[in-house]
Amino acid sequence: MFRFCMCVSFLLWYIISPVFAQSPEQNLDKYWHYRSRLIGNKYQAGFVDIGIEQGQSLPATERYPDAHCNSDWYVLNKDCKPNAGKGRLHWGDATLYLGHYMAILALEYKNLERAQQATDSVARELWYALEALERLDSLAEVVIGLEGSKNGFFLRDDVYNDFYIKPGNRKERRFVTDSFCFECITSAYNCGTPSVEEGTFISQDQVIGLLVGFMTIYQLISDHRYQAHLPTFGEKVALNMDRIASYMLQNRWKLRDSRGNPIPDKWGGNAIGLSYPIASLANYLTARQYRPNYLINGAQSTGKFIYNMLHLSLGFQGEVNSVLAMTSMALLNDKTNKRIAKKSINNDMVIYALLHAVLFRQPLSDKISREILESYLDTAPYEGPCFNTPGCTAPDGWKSYNRWVHPDFKNGNPYGVHSETPGLDYMLLYNLYHYYYYTDLPVYTPPYVFTEFLRPVLWRY
Repeated sequence: MFRFCMCVSFLLWYIISPVFAQSPEQNLDKYWHYRSRLIGNKYQAGFVDIGIEQGQSLPATERYPDAHCNSDWYVLNKDCKPNAGKGRLHWGDATLYLGHYMAILALEYKNLERAQQATDSVARELWYALEALERLDSLAEVVIGLEGSKNGFFLRDDVYNDFYIKPGNRKERRFVTDSFCFECITSAYNCGTPSVEEGTFISQDQVIGLLVGFMTIYQLISDHRYQAHLPTFGEKVALNMDRIASYMLQNRWKLRDSRGNPIPDKWGGNAIGLSYPIASLANYLTARQYRPNYLINGAQSTGKFIYNMLHLSLGFQGEVNSVLAMTSMALLNDKTNKRIAKKSINNDMVIYALLHAVLFRQPLSDKISREILESYLDTAPYEGPCFNTPGCTAPDGWKSYNRWVHPDFKNGNPYGVHSETPGLDYMLLYNLYHYYYYTDLPVYTPPYVFTEFLRPVLWRY
């Protein structure tokens, strides 16, 4: 059956590849277009406002240009604070995507360094992304009426109602321009009252998403710094890893808020199933400098058993468990390249095999050819992933919020939600691909418009 599926997949790729085939130069250009689309400019809104203030340096998950704030279903049914106007920006699972964003930036840093290009701007952007996580860690206690503390218990986002603020009111925002307005905000923080019942805080899946960023930073640029007087990126990662893992160790991996209220299982509150990979990565990323071993309170016994069973039954798992299993497999170095490749192909998540190869400096299995990876890159739409929004050109495969996190939605979601997405899925795949094959690819040089025009306009520190 597997052999038949592989043949069909190859035949489909062979049929469509002449239609979508693009040159290495075109895919590199597309990457920089996605990056400029992500941060926006003074003429068009982006998906992230870079900085250290509340709500900043957290990429939005989606945007809905035609949503009317006073009649949008999500705004009305999720108890979001109302705004007048048009256009909605949405943050969901923001810390999970923050991890992917960090990985993109760490890879961009390394690719630029290899190409002997300046890394100052991306170093600053990455540092602010790490600062955003610490801001969410500090604020989590505050929203439930306690004193703020950096202890590993974090909010998923802190994007507030008037985050968009129109130019002239307080501070110019890049989300509102003459031609592109997004005047209502939906997020875990802004819709309803932040609570464990509403899934506002830490969960095992949010942590696994963050670990994609942590491991990429640690493996590629651990000893680099944003500024000379600050800790290295590796030290920053280790400190946050210790906080998170130490918090999760409490109550034998059953997560609670700082008042002792349990986080429901439906929001990832029972973390014993992923305790083994999380604890193993904590040992690795911290070099055990904070505690001798994180593989305790059931992680080495029950946690490892569940982890192994999850991989053995991967073909019978739902979307969420499949993604968590593939991600954890990519981040640990305890499975063979061949096995990772096979499971990546079977689940249409080839990026995880490539991520593993990059992180551990190992060759890809011959089951995943360069042509297969390029077929994904080639078919991504130049104007970015989307689903049924006006002017959307995304083909099947690029209609998900993020095809590596929601592979079941790659041809469109079943809820009829029409949106534009930031393209973190393409950017992560491209940067991994360029890192792996860089000797045969064009020099990783940002276009003039990105380095000289967009950044000074957007990045005001």
